[in-house]
Amino acid sequence: MRISSVLKVCAVLAATGFANFTYVEETEAASCRGGKGLGVSRTVTLNTSGGTRYGASHGGHRNFLKDKEVVLTFDDGPIPATTHKVLLELERHCTKATFFMVGRMAVNHPASVKKVLAKGHTIGIHSYSHRDLGRTNGKNAIQDVDRSIRAINKAAGRKVAPFFRFPYLSENATVNSYLKRRGYGVFAIDVDSLDYRFSSPGSMVNRVMSELHRKGKGIILLHDIQKVTANGLGELLNRLKAGGYKVVHIKGRGGKDVPEPLVVASNTEPKSRLVERPSISVTYGESGELTTTFKRAKSSKKHPEKPKKSAVVKRKQALKKKPKSSKKRKEKKVRLAEASSQNTIQAKQKEALKRRQEAFRKRLDLNRKAFRAAIKKRLITQ
Repeated sequence: MRISSVLKVCAVLAATGFANFTYVEETEAASCRGGKGLGVSRTVTLNTSGGTRYGASHGGHRNFLKDKEVVLTFDDGPIPATTHKVLLELERHCTKATFFMVGRMAVNHPASVKKVLAKGHTIGIHSYSHRDLGRTNGKNAIQDVDRSIRAINKAAGRKVAPFFRFPYLSENATVNSYLKRRGYGVFAIDVDSLDYRFSSPGSMVNRVMSELHRKGKGIILLHDIQKVTANGLGELLNRLKAGGYKVVHIKGRGGKDVPEPLVVASNTEPKSRLVERPSISVTYGESGELTTTFKRAKSSKKHPEKPKKSAVVKRKQALKKKPKSSKKRKEKKVRLAEASSQNTIQAKQKEALKRRQEAFRKRLDLNRKAFRAAIKKRLITQ
């Protein structure tokens, strides 16, 4: 790369007030074979050491893009069936994209992760389990992010780009601070394809193109796990080329390792033994599961056993506890007695009511009989 071009870029950025955040390098990309594909206009290396934010939807910037330039990004993968189809379409057009992967998916499909890298695309982080980190406790959210970084790096066989995108674009202030310390850039979006809402590829493509026409440039959000995206990507790339849009491939520079986050011991580990084990090591198994190992501190002194309680002390403690227990038993007896007396009163009231009703019915019957007898007597005398 020519030095003059770098100086020119820095001068433009300094004039716009963004000299401290933006890319440190750019290269012109080779054109696609035959000139029929969309290709890549530029490859831009972004410096994320200050925790830079990208994408206008959440207060980030897109000033590294020129007019009618776009960045293709795919979330939530990889899944072999759809991700590989997306890779084929991108290869046909000789263009590149950024894949924000979910740690759990990378653990399940490491071959797909390596294939994305082999095709020259960029990989970013999209949490471990795609949980809503904006509604997650800060400590748990950081552990999820840290776990995802390690899982994806392991599946890739190398460190991936220091790019992070929140699931559902739901941000967490604690995680933002953590990512800034680690030198990770936080990516939002400029154009949302809403591909998960469409069943027709054409509708998804029309949505993207209308948003791009309105905004002029930006970071496009797609999902490589969606069939509608895999089936409609070819049409979208054709429409982008026909509309005069150009693809910018982003790479990352920055990021650093930090000490392990605090690991909480399991409930089965006695607290007294944890005090004797100050050294904690953290590893990830084949499946990406977090495991902890506690090393016992070296000590030549043996802890003396606790003295056994004497019979006198035991008797005193028993006497102290006895009044409380007897008091509780008395209170329970009183409650039971009150309940039984209440039940007895209710039963007596019901019995008295039945007796009154029965007496009333008998009086009615006697009155009816007397009335009938009087009528008959009257009729006979007359």
